Amino acid sequence: MQEKLIALLHDTREKIFSEGALKREVQPLRGDEIPIALEIPTRKGHGDYATPLALSLSKIYKQPPLKIGSLFVERLNQSLPNFLEKVELAGAGYINFFIKNDYWRQTLLEILKAGEKYGQTNLGFGKKILIEFVSANPTGPLHVAHGRAAALGDAFTRLLRAIGFTVEQEYYVNDMGNQMTLLGQSVKIRYRELLGEKIELPDAGYKGDYIIDIAKALQEKEGDSLHDRDDAFFGQWSYHALLTRIKQDISAFGIFFDRWFREASLYESKEVEASIDLLRAKGVVYEADGAVWVATTRYGDDKDRVIARQNGEMTYFAADIAYHKNKFERGYDRIINIWGADHHGYVARVKASVEAMGFPVDRLDIVIHQLVNLLRGGKPVAMSKRSGEFVTLKEVMEEVGVDATRFFFLMRRSDSSLDFDLELAKAISDENPVYYVQYAHARLCSLLRVAAEQGLKYDEAVRGVGEEYLDLLELPEEMDLIKHLSFYSDLIKTAATRLEPHRINVYLSELAGKLHRYYFSTRVITVNTQQTLARLSLITAIQIVLKSALGLLGVSAPEKM
Repeated sequence: MQEKLIALLHDTREKIFSEGALKREVQPLRGDEIPIALEIPTRKGHGDYATPLALSLSKIYKQPPLKIGSLFVERLNQSLPNFLEKVELAGAGYINFFIKNDYWRQTLLEILKAGEKYGQTNLGFGKKILIEFVSANPTGPLHVAHGRAAALGDAFTRLLRAIGFTVEQEYYVNDMGNQMTLLGQSVKIRYRELLGEKIELPDAGYKGDYIIDIAKALQEKEGDSLHDRDDAFFGQWSYHALLTRIKQDISAFGIFFDRWFREASLYESKEVEASIDLLRAKGVVYEADGAVWVATTRYGDDKDRVIARQNGEMTYFAADIAYHKNKFERGYDRIINIWGADHHGYVARVKASVEAMGFPVDRLDIVIHQLVNLLRGGKPVAMSKRSGEFVTLKEVMEEVGVDATRFFFLMRRSDSSLDFDLELAKAISDENPVYYVQYAHARLCSLLRVAAEQGLKYDEAVRGVGEEYLDLLELPEEMDLIKHLSFYSDLIKTAATRLEPHRINVYLSELAGKLHRYYFSTRVITVNTQQTLARLSLITAIQIVLKSALGLLGVSAPEKM
């Protein structure tokens, strides 16, 4: 519907300009630089859609918005398309559209025909996207912030695939550097403590009982004869143990990466060296103070960055440069990185390096997600003893379940902090948003089972409803539900293109609320067979959309609760 209205407004704007109805001393670019935005009015009586186009054009033509709006409304009402009831001018110059009920009812037939594919498009057909997310250092278990990144990345993937893109998911494994040395030292100290030695763990060492668990597992597997092995041995053994745990947690969360990309592979394949050579050929590498630098300030960074220290050791940034070179050379049309709030300062330098190498920086999107505030009954949750510094994703999943964990992680914009209340996520009540939505789906499944027991089968309702039956859906609550269903297709496009899965959460909560109210106010199965079939078709369409939308979040749609 939005596409139809935008096309209609565009054509009307062309007509107004061609007629010379709007003039000024210096003719502007006919307003073509002003995008046509559509909104869904929050107040009843303001139509089904509204546009502030007249207000935007008034700034160009120096004419009152009401005058410009009246020109649009007059011409639109002269030849209304068959799906429009009327067009009105309201407020300071908003143009309100009223869609015919018969058109809205046709949405049900579209949903029933398309089934689970309703709302999907081929907008991104033929284009490839790489999403890299989580990428937590393998020096400890995944915590709740990593969980939010995981939920976001998977939701981005599902949304973009729904509009036709080919999407691959990737986890970048930082398996090199000082962190691996510290990990090895920490586990070695805990191992030697198990042998009876008394050794102080350095302040920079990794703490938490999970380090002790790794040391115990190593002792059980290899015995007590490893006290003379070097830190590198303990680091590698611990790295593999922790990476295995990370993979298990990711799998339990319902995510399966297409690729686990090791940082070390960039050195093994000489790609770090090749990326530095490329930058040197571009004239942006120089030496100063015994170190090697990249002149990222030439491309918007606040200062130049070191890629090789005085001792010859490469920095993490050197590998980051090579990694992004590798990504672009794989031929993706778009590359998306999802990083935590602590990586905000890395955005400018990475984008600068991409531009310096000659790659199209506009194809790289870096999404920064904010922190998760874990609560219990409104009060902050204390840190986990086993992790040492944080509550793990596994602990949250085990307490509230995967569905609730995913849903809660996606309830807010990625750039907003998130309050996650464990008690609320477990509550079996309308206060729990995921329970509220899932129960709506289960309620519909129950209703359809009852209808089937009475001889009104699901497929019979789908095939048996024609336009004459749909006319029986005339209650305000029914039309409200149908309109909400019709918004779903546009919603998927918006949520996908803007990378805003929280829009799906909001939509689901609103749809569930409308459904619950309709369920308690209206009998679906009545003595009137035609009316019953019409309402069962509405119920079936709602069920399809609920299940589809939950699936975009990676949340299940239970048939019984």
